Amino acid sequence: MESKLSDEELIRRIKNGDQDCLEALVKIHLPKVHKRVNNLVPEYDVDDVTQDIFIGLIDSIYSFEERSAFATWFHRLTMNKVADYHRKTLRRKDNINDIYTQRTFNPWEELDNDLVFEEILKEIPGKYKEILILRYSEGLSFVEIANKLDLSYEATRSRYRRAIFIVRKKIRNINKNANIIY
Repeated sequence: MESKLSDEELIRRIKNGDQDCLEALVKIHLPKVHKRVNNLVPEYDVDDVTQDIFIGLIDSIYSFEERSAFATWFHRLTMNKVADYHRKTLRRKDNINDIYTQRTFNPWEELDNDLVFEEILKEIPGKYKEILILRYSEGLSFVEIANKLDLSYEATRSRYRRAIFIVRKKIRNINKNANIIY
């Protein structure tokens, strides 16, 4: 029954002590969050960051005031936890030589387009990466992306075009550096 309720109704029930609704809310959002995090942090830390996000949700759900849609609020919480992860990782001196920063791209070893795209995503600015992930990994429309990121439709489309331009440029550079001729 809880899965048919809106996120906002689930939250109201959670605030009134219904723990089954908390479980339903987590079950609804866990796959999407895990998929998003998988695109934003190294694979070996995906589960930990995802867990931190849901701990943050549980800790702050009572402060959700419904001034924005739950999806927007939860997306911001998710991105803040991912940013926290990256800040902590950068501060650790022992991670300077981390695989994440030292990997060199070799197109002959990684011919799979998904792997190429993952490598490119690691190098582009966050606001463009976010648009691409929401569009391609989560399959959201531009209207849905605009709502989720609290942007206008035109700004969303503009960021998307800029992101595609950056990706194409990086692909050309990869191909040029690998002396691949098409």
